[in-house]
Amino acid sequence: MKFQLPSLLLGLAASAASAQNQTGPFYLQIVGQKNSSIMGYGNSCHTGAGMEGLCYGPGQVPESIVASFEYYFNYTGNTVVDDAQVGQVIWKLPYTDSNGNTALEPQTLGLQFTTDSNVASTNFGLGECSSDLNVGFDADGKLFAWNYIDDSTFTPGTNPVPSGVGKAYYQWYVCYIYYTGYYYQAIGWSATSPPHNPTCQPVDIIQVFPSS
Repeated sequence: MKFQLPSLLLGLAASAASAQNQTGPFYLQIVGQKNSSIMGYGNSCHTGAGMEGLCYGPGQVPESIVASFEYYFNYTGNTVVDDAQVGQVIWKLPYTDSNGNTALEPQTLGLQFTTDSNVASTNFGLGECSSDLNVGFDADGKLFAWNYIDDSTFTPGTNPVPSGVGKAYYQWYVCYIYYTGYYYQAIGWSATSPPHNPTCQPVDIIQVFPSS
C-alpha cells in the first residue's frame, strides 16, 4: 500500500524512529498457545490516515505483498534485559514523495488503550500517533515488551527506586479489535489477565528472518 503524506507529518516522525542500530527485515510469526490453531504472521493493515495496525494473517507470508510483513528493530544499545537489546519495532510505510517517487517512512509500534478494556490494540503511527513501545527479542526470538518499574511493588508514600534493569513481559494475544471504525483480527496486549475481550487467544510472537 502507498500513501501521499504531508511533509510536516513526515518531519515529526523522523526523529522518533531514529536509532544507532537496526536489524531486519524480518517477519513476525504468530504462534498460538494452549493447543490453539493460530499459526501465521503479523502484517501491517490500514487503520486510519498514516496509521496501521499489526494484524494477524493465517498461513505463510504472501509473496505478492511481502513488504506488509517485513519489520525492523531499532535499538541504541543502552538498555539490555536478560542479555536482550531493548528498542522499537519499526514498519516502513511506503509513500509518494513530492517528485512522484516511492519512498519509505519508518513507523514505530505502540499500544492504544480504550477506557472500557484492559486490551490494547497494537498500532504503527507517525509523529503524535506514535507511542514508541519498548520491546525486544529474547534468546528464543520471542517478542517481549519491557518496563523498568513494577507498580505491584509500590507502598504508600514511598517513592520507588527503579533498578534500571527492568523486566520482560509476554502478554500478547490475537483478538478481534475495533479501532477507528475498523474491526479486524490483530495483535493485542492485555495489561491484566484474563483479557476483557472474549475473542482474545494467547500467542507467542517470534522473530523470523527470511531465508537468503
